[in-house]
Amino acid sequence: MTEKPDRWSSAGDLIKSFSYRANTVNDKLALLNAVWDKECGAYAKHWALVAVKKGTLFVRPKSAAAAQELQMRSGVLLKSLNKYFSRPWLVAVKTTYR
Repeated sequence: MTEKPDRWSSAGDLIKSFSYRANTVNDKLALLNAVWDKECGAYAKHWALVAVKKGTLFVRPKSAAAAQELQMRSGVLLKSLNKYFSRPWLVAVKTTYR
């Protein structure tokens, strides 16, 4: 009699399978944090990533000029950040000063 093959071969495979199916937000935040500097380029030192809530990206600009530049480039920035996710996750950019 042959044994029934195990569904997962190790605990690591189980965790990987669960996190893939759950599509956890923590993975998205880690990825967003990793690509933020790359996609913002030279503006990364003027824009601080603060939070993401319900698809809205909250960014703290260092000055009024940086806030205006962020507003003008928000569409392009959202498109370039969303390309790293399987489905578009980010829908808007808002400035915050807190």
